Amino acid sequence: MEAGILRDQFADLKKGLFISMPIGTVLSALILAVQMLSGGGPAAVLWFAAVTIINGARIGLALAQPEIAFDGPDSRSRPVDARLSVYGLLALASGIAWSFLAVLSHGYTTPQAPLYLVVLAGLSAGSVTYGASYAPASINFLTLPLLIAAGCVLAKGNIENYVLGFTVLLFLGGMIRSSLLGQARFKETSRLKYEARAFAARMERNSRCDPLTNLLNRHGLEHAIGEMGFSDGPFVTMLIDLDGFKSVNDTYGHNIGDDLLVRVARRIENHAPPGATIARIGGDEFVLLFPAASSQHSIDELASLIIAAIANPDPALKSVRVGASIGIYVSETPRLTEMLLRADFALYAAKRSGRNEYCLFDAELDQGLERKHCIERDLRAAIERGTLCSWFQPIVRLDTQAVAGFEALLRWQHPVHGAIPPPEIVTAARETGLLSLLTEKVFLNCCSMIEELARKGRQDVRVAMNLSPRELEAGNVDDMMLDILKTRNVPAAMLEIEITEEAPVDRARVDEKLERLADAGISIVLDDFGTGFSTLVSLKDSRIRKIKIDKDFVRDLAKSVEDQALVKAVIDLGRTLGIEVMAEGVETDADRLILRSLDCMIGQGFLFSAALPMHDALAFEPRHFDTSAAARAACDPGQLPSQRRLRGWAAAAAQLLCQRASKDPVGDLDIRPAGRFAFAGSCRRRIRERNGAAS
Repeated sequence: MEAGILRDQFADLKKGLFISMPIGTVLSALILAVQMLSGGGPAAVLWFAAVTIINGARIGLALAQPEIAFDGPDSRSRPVDARLSVYGLLALASGIAWSFLAVLSHGYTTPQAPLYLVVLAGLSAGSVTYGASYAPASINFLTLPLLIAAGCVLAKGNIENYVLGFTVLLFLGGMIRSSLLGQARFKETSRLKYEARAFAARMERNSRCDPLTNLLNRHGLEHAIGEMGFSDGPFVTMLIDLDGFKSVNDTYGHNIGDDLLVRVARRIENHAPPGATIARIGGDEFVLLFPAASSQHSIDELASLIIAAIANPDPALKSVRVGASIGIYVSETPRLTEMLLRADFALYAAKRSGRNEYCLFDAELDQGLERKHCIERDLRAAIERGTLCSWFQPIVRLDTQAVAGFEALLRWQHPVHGAIPPPEIVTAARETGLLSLLTEKVFLNCCSMIEELARKGRQDVRVAMNLSPRELEAGNVDDMMLDILKTRNVPAAMLEIEITEEAPVDRARVDEKLERLADAGISIVLDDFGTGFSTLVSLKDSRIRKIKIDKDFVRDLAKSVEDQALVKAVIDLGRTLGIEVMAEGVETDADRLILRSLDCMIGQGFLFSAALPMHDALAFEPRHFDTSAAARAACDPGQLPSQRRLRGWAAAAAQLLCQRASKDPVGDLDIRPAGRFAFAGSCRRRIRERNGAAS
């Protein structure tokens, strides 16, 4: 900063010099002319030559001054400080030269003396004005000439000269004070300027830095990538996301979670190649970026080392294990958006494989990403044009084989990618902000189906649509549904809302909206019971009218006595609580017969029908199954467990259900693909243990 202030002082002097020097030269030439006309002779010429030489030296010093960086080290202040000192000495020399006016005017006694005093006063004032940034320059220049002038005037005696001499001394004092004040103000202004620059630079650095881990943040990562050379490629981008970090915050608190993030940052740094760029761009998301040639390990080896380092047990976390998933993208040029987009796509591919996995973005993932972008781009048009529509899968009573209802399922035949699975459609709608529009579209289709059923006198048939708790939480879905039901005069009792497995964040808000829908007469159904949001604690809710046993419990039910015990436990619980139970995923007649023997009254699956367009669904007639003794014998009842043993196994499943509910009273369960069926596995193990003990 000091070097910068000195630099500003010299720059200001340089600027003022090119204004004051021409004026001084003209005035000195004017005095020379007056002296020559008064017969001054060679003395005046020598004086003018001396003044001119000194002025030339001052101008030469200004022109020879090199630029000094304002942010340089203190040692750089020495050259400019020395030049300022030289400039002050030249100002003193100029003042000495102008002091010789007293000699030329014989002690200011000649008739030209008043003119010389006026010129001297003007030059003194000009030196203060144009040299305010550096007081020694103006003080050195004006002090000696004005002191000599005051002395000469006072020496002449009489009151007028005393007053004039005193006035000159006052003028000198005022000029010196003005010079000092001007320098102080200039230096203060310059200091504030450099402090502001330093503060702005510090803020800029802070804006690029994550304050917790001291790594770069996203803005800093953008800046770092912008400074990378294209010739350094190819570049490797690793997007690192922690597995299980939310459990750390929930169990130990955010302070422990922050400490963990710092330790993870250091572990990544310890394994990063030399010169790598590391950033934290999200809560538990890190980026490692480096030229591929700078790493002594292969990409796979480095990813494995980082995962192992992060997954290494932390002594501060005794009950929670943290891991990491890594998405990797290799690019020839450093472009942040492209790198993060593809690394993120690879990251979620890694997460689908489970914890502590990595995935390299390859040609197959590139096709998947292109497919994702294409679906997201075309989704709105598909909703608005009706190419994305709802088909209806029949729900059948197992005792009478009559149609009990329909479930609305999304269908979209994309012109390029063919049939798009419903989960993919919902994900694309959520990421593009079209989820509310999609929900309204499905609901309108359900209303049309209900209107047709009512027109045919089939008021006993219900139409179900899936709804995520997050949809209820985020928007005004309840208002939309109730308004449309009222406007179209659709009977609410014919509508069912199937709450899917996704756990809500604001449970109170979701409960409030479900309360409104239930009060309007809409039936609330727990979908995929046994996984995710649909837990045992939900059965205590009086608004629940029906539960759907997840298809993973029902598929191949005839071959699994453990699943039979689980299904029996759920059916018995439902009967006790007065809740209707149905099974989805019924694909074989053997499964249908087993469900019927377990007292399950309603089923849904490909055995009865796939989803149908609305016109075909309205005309659907379920085929009648053979209920004869021969057909029942086909499922080989001798291979089935006895009712006593089945009840025992069902009790074991129910006991584990209760334990699960007591450990997870809010229903906020792990629904990742790798862990969503952990509960079913636990139940099956408990049943096998009990089966072994009974044997």
